[in-house]
Amino acid sequence: MPEPDGSPEPQVSERYTQVQSDVLKLKAQLPEEAVSDIVREVLHRVAAERPTNRDPVNQPSRRKVESLCYALISDDPDEGAAFIHDARDDGAALDAIYLNYLAEAAVILGEWWDADHVSFHEVTIASSRIYAILREYSYLFVPRHPVEVKSAIFATVPGEIHTLGVRMAADLFGEEGWNVVVKTGRSHEALMAEITADPCRILGLSAGGAHSAPALARLVMALRVSRPDLRIFLSGQITQVASDLVEMMELDGATSDIDEARLVLQQLWSGLDKQAGPR
Repeated sequence: MPEPDGSPEPQVSERYTQVQSDVLKLKAQLPEEAVSDIVREVLHRVAAERPTNRDPVNQPSRRKVESLCYALISDDPDEGAAFIHDARDDGAALDAIYLNYLAEAAVILGEWWDADHVSFHEVTIASSRIYAILREYSYLFVPRHPVEVKSAIFATVPGEIHTLGVRMAADLFGEEGWNVVVKTGRSHEALMAEITADPCRILGLSAGGAHSAPALARLVMALRVSRPDLRIFLSGQITQVASDLVEMMELDGATSDIDEARLVLQQLWSGLDKQAGPR
């Protein structure tokens, strides 16, 4: 996970509220099986960040993390976020918030879910709040690798069978000076592994109709946890036929128009170039 950049602390904000609301609305529009996959995905990705060597100063007790879990399933939508902000005020480092508080909470919530200690509804809410907290803090992280070349990954959403469009787009952007790597036909796990291992920070996803929404949502949420520095752009028919679902995913850009795609990708690159600073 990228290192914190030392910027001022965020507070419980409209952004946190909006992300949490959008994720819950999105899940309400998807089949229960797809929601279950997304919930497990968020918990799994967050839990996977747990360190093997613990820092005792920033390592909360099991009892304290369980208190965080109860805050995350509370009727008060801000209680979990307030718990995390209090921990920061008490001196917990940002990486400890990610790795020791939220990661441990994800593990415990998974255990509770398997043991029927919490309901599917409660764990859905909790995972949405964990995700919203991560998104709230994501701007504090900078990438491990500087942006060296004008590059992007173009990929089809897992399960998408139409690949001609993404390959044509890659050829077009390649002619315009982009270094584009195309990834099609990957499973969710394979695509996640390849993207998280790649220093490239712009991802162009292609998806067909509304049938791709569950796989797209699962992929986007997993990447937001594992690669908070990644800029994600979406193209394809789904941007027109399921625009309401797409909007809830808080992508960095979405269009089916190639000229608009050129503009958006250039803006994303320019933003990364400025963030990287002089080279």
